[in-house]
Amino acid sequence: MALDSYRYRDPLEVLMLDEARTCRGCSHQTHGWAFGVAIVACTKPDEKGNRRQSGRRCKDYKEAE
Repeated sequence: MALDSYRYRDPLEVLMLDEARTCRGCSHQTHGWAFGVAIVACTKPDEKGNRRQSGRRCKDYKEAE
């Protein structure tokens, strides 16, 4: 199986591109345990008041300080 074309670059650039798509490091992201399973959830509600999908970076991304 071949890699995507952008994955043949410098490994640091590939890592930075992958991290730019995730919400890892966001101040709205929270971690917890339920039934022995690690759970990552977003605490910021969307425009309709529903819980956001965790894992993809949204427009409300804010770096944790």
